[in-house]
Amino acid sequence: MDNAHAADAIEESPLLARARVGGSLDAGITRACVGSAVAMCLAPLQYGYHIAELNTPKKIITTCDAQAAPGALPPCLPMSDTMFAAATALFAVGGLLGSLAAGWMAERLGRRGALAYNNAAFVAGPLLMALAVSPAMLAAGRFVSGVGAGAAVVVAPLYLSEIAPVRRRGSLNLLNQLSIVVGILLALTVGMLANRRPLWRLSVGGGLVLACVHVAVGAFAVESPRFLWARGRHAEARAVLRRLRGVADVDDEVAAWGADVSPEDASPEDASPAAASPKPAELRAEPARVTIFNIFRFAQYRRAWLLVLLLQFGQQLSGINTVFYYSSAVLERMFSSHLSSVLTVLIGVLNVVATASAALVVDRFGRRPLLLTSMAAMAAAVTLLGLGLGLHLNVLAAVALYLVVAAFAPGYGPVPFLLGTELFDVRAASAGGAWALAANWTGTFIVALGFLPLQAAIGEWVFAIFVAALLICGCVFFIYVPETKGRTIEEIAATFK
Repeated sequence: MDNAHAADAIEESPLLARARVGGSLDAGITRACVGSAVAMCLAPLQYGYHIAELNTPKKIITTCDAQAAPGALPPCLPMSDTMFAAATALFAVGGLLGSLAAGWMAERLGRRGALAYNNAAFVAGPLLMALAVSPAMLAAGRFVSGVGAGAAVVVAPLYLSEIAPVRRRGSLNLLNQLSIVVGILLALTVGMLANRRPLWRLSVGGGLVLACVHVAVGAFAVESPRFLWARGRHAEARAVLRRLRGVADVDDEVAAWGADVSPEDASPEDASPAAASPKPAELRAEPARVTIFNIFRFAQYRRAWLLVLLLQFGQQLSGINTVFYYSSAVLERMFSSHLSSVLTVLIGVLNVVATASAALVVDRFGRRPLLLTSMAAMAAAVTLLGLGLGLHLNVLAAVALYLVVAAFAPGYGPVPFLLGTELFDVRAASAGGAWALAANWTGTFIVALGFLPLQAAIGEWVFAIFVAALLICGCVFFIYVPETKGRTIEEIAATFK
């Protein structure tokens, strides 16, 4: 692998420098680009909603008066902490399966098509939970919603990176993470307002409304031009690219894909000497297909594959989801139920604000500084959280919850998703993204299932595991993760060859 530190000095690729004279590589973000991005980001927003939907109403779902009158829809679903943790963890199991299937879906149905069909899971899951008559039915709904969530967070960042201008790829891709945290905030808010029986069913069923909205507005989004070009639909790809960039000449961007731009591909208005220039014969050869089953066999993808696996798995071992899954339970040890609900919603607000701030700086300062600074700050904040809970310092523990989110949201939250779409070229993008999110879901499952039992066994020393994971992963990323700011995806992928 090329020296990661040398990549820090790269401000702009040669292709971008040559594009100064004009063309789509020099274009900014247009309304068409933003509109398509926002429409497709309703998919990761649903993922965020389902992450936090059981956070606030946990207590009223799992405990109720033994004398409560039975009915077609019982007022609660009594279960132990272990059963509730299992229901929570099944969301991650579904997510793992959905993420592994997402690569196939994105290649077979297209990026937009995959996200559209994926709403079937986002409809069925909330219906099962809202109509649940037993813990098993609630868990089944969590599993089905997890399948949809797993596919959504693979395909959506891939779509965003493929429609984004090179110079604004980081900012546009961060809409994925911003949508996730907005979904979390929405779930926390709905949960607070519906935190009584039987209104908790509205909270867990709220994802159905989001799915219907996505179906309605998703039809107005464009398909990824890179996907269209890879499928030989060159005229359609050019038309979409002109719409996204707001310029007529898109030959420079098509050439940056490593595409063989011929006079037959180009329409009269964008025919140019660059378009007619011959390409090396090896670029015209039919490449081997890259899938989730063989990506690690390609030497040029193996190191990038290992990096994105660790980026996503390590993100979950930071302990961030313990804040979103169990923050209400932690705060209720110190404050009243109502106040803890309000404080949990404020955590969601902070998450949104901090993530939005990252979108303003990721294309200015780069990915590495955001990632490494975020991880260092998280290690300190998680340490304070463990100390606060272990020493029964309620104020310190509450402040530390906010510090963990403030440290995570601008860096370790969005950057792994962004890098997962930047380290692979278009051949391996779907397969690489599927594996990356499979690692994320595996980490999510381990933390969701193991946190409460571990906490019961070793107390607040469980947070030492999260701190150790942050420090170890941070050292690996410092050495091996390259800077990708201002470089085309093909140039980034070439550094791993």
